[in-house]
Amino acid sequence: MNWFLSANSSTQKPLNYSKVADESMPFLGKSKSCSRIHRYLRDTMAKKTTFWKRWSKPYRLTILEELSFKERWEISISRFGVALTVGALVLVVAASVYALVAWTPLKEFVVPGYASENSRLRAIQAEMTADSAIRQLAIQEEYLEALSVLLQGDVVERSIEAPEEGGADGGQPLAEWGLTQEELDLRSRVEEEDRFALQRGHMNETTLRNIPFAPIQGSISSKFNPAIGHFGVDFVAPEGSVIHAVDDGIVVIASYTSDGGYVISVQHPSNRTSVYKHNKSLLVEAGDRVQAGDPIAILGGTGTHSTGPHSHFEWWVDGQPLDPTQWLPEHLEDVSLSE
Repeated sequence: MNWFLSANSSTQKPLNYSKVADESMPFLGKSKSCSRIHRYLRDTMAKKTTFWKRWSKPYRLTILEELSFKERWEISISRFGVALTVGALVLVVAASVYALVAWTPLKEFVVPGYASENSRLRAIQAEMTADSAIRQLAIQEEYLEALSVLLQGDVVERSIEAPEEGGADGGQPLAEWGLTQEELDLRSRVEEEDRFALQRGHMNETTLRNIPFAPIQGSISSKFNPAIGHFGVDFVAPEGSVIHAVDDGIVVIASYTSDGGYVISVQHPSNRTSVYKHNKSLLVEAGDRVQAGDPIAILGGTGTHSTGPHSHFEWWVDGQPLDPTQWLPEHLEDVSLSE
């Protein structure tokens, strides 16, 4: 089967414009002006086949059988029609490809550098978590600064927001970290056991103030007297004795001050704070996590307010200083008040 392309032409003989211009020459004369007019008419009339006529000239596309030359199909076309059809097809194909890439998951594989929807959601979640962590860090720093001011005897005039309690996971349930039920049960049993055989049930107003572990074994030389600015008690013991953390917590201050000497402050759960002053040396640093009974300092007599080797201990609950002697553990038998 063959196809043929032929142009439709009329039976009338085409007009020869150049010949017409030559035949009209005798009537125009032989002057130079007439010659120029003659050349202009000949060139202009020879270009009567304009661009539009060439592109709109009809052609017939016919499909014939190869052996019998029987016509099977035919269509009338022109150059302009072919160009218009090809352009329309190109636009349709381009629009289809764009829609396929833009509105389907195919763009994740076709477009270089395009992030998937899951990646975008994870990025947003990570940004929100980082923003929350930065905010909590700022609150923690402000809280520690205010606590340091209080321990130095100054007054904090502005209200300080307490940092949220929780671990590094921000309070995320342990089950979400992939722990099995057996591991969770083991963790619960370990948490219920107390390494010093202390009762740590639900903290009410009384148990919240209790001191689970004595900071040091010795006698008390100076009582609690907030009227004169003495917000703790002074333990007397041999120089070099070990001072222990009274409960689990995080060391927030471990530095030297002129009046308190080497000072340690430990932040405990439920907004409780213990302070240890006049130490000879420190065994922990700020940011360390300690447990009840852990050694944290060595007894000494540093600082301008110290008159000899002793340990000044303060116990703060909800921002208020309490008399430690009323809340020390009952098993501390060798603690006695010296007048």
